[in-house]
Amino acid sequence: MRTEQWSKEESILVLNLYMTKPIGLKAADSDPVVNLAQLLGRTPEALCRRMQWFRQWYPVLPFDADENIYTDENPAIWSDYFNRPQKARREAPAILKEFCIGTLTLNLYFQLIISTMNEKVPEVIALAKLVKRPIKTVVSLLHDYASLDPFLKENQPEPRSVSPVTRLLWERYADDMDKLSRVAKYIENSYSARG
Repeated sequence: MRTEQWSKEESILVLNLYMTKPIGLKAADSDPVVNLAQLLGRTPEALCRRMQWFRQWYPVLPFDADENIYTDENPAIWSDYFNRPQKARREAPAILKEFCIGTLTLNLYFQLIISTMNEKVPEVIALAKLVKRPIKTVVSLLHDYASLDPFLKENQPEPRSVSPVTRLLWERYADDMDKLSRVAKYIENSYSARG
C-alpha cells in the first residue's frame, strides 16, 4: 500500500481537529471529520489514519529540546504544534480558507480561457463575492494556476511563486476533474449556507 502524502498545511488542520476536546481520535463518521475530509478532498478514513499517527506522539510530550524527531514522515513542526496546540488552532482557519478558496478558484480556472481571467468576468466577480475576497485576489490565484499549467508554461516569461497549498491543489486535482468538481460543489454549498 502506498504511503499517503500529507502536506504541512493539511496536517495542521487534522492536528487541530485531533487536539479539539476531547483530545484524541475522532470517529470517521463524526460531522467534524466528514466535513474536513470533504473540504480537503480526502476520505474520513484517511483523516483517522493521520490522527492515529498523531497518537504515537501524544501525550508523550513535551519533547526533549535536544530530541531530534525529524523524519520525512514526521517534520520537525510537530514538536512546535504539539507543545502549543493553540498555534494550530490559530493557524487552522486561515489554512482551511486557503484550501477552500483555492479549490473553488481551480474549479473556475478549468471553466475559463486565459483571456477571460480578469476582473470584468461575471464568474470571477461572483466567486470573489461568494468567498468575500477582492476580485484581484481571485484573478491573481487564477494566474497562479496558469503558471502551473504545463500547456501554458512556455508562454510564461518567468515562473510565478505560488503557495504550497496552490501547488498541492493543482497536483491533486489537475488530472481529476470529477473529484475537483465534487469537492468544489461541497465547498460552494458550505459557503452558500453561511450566507
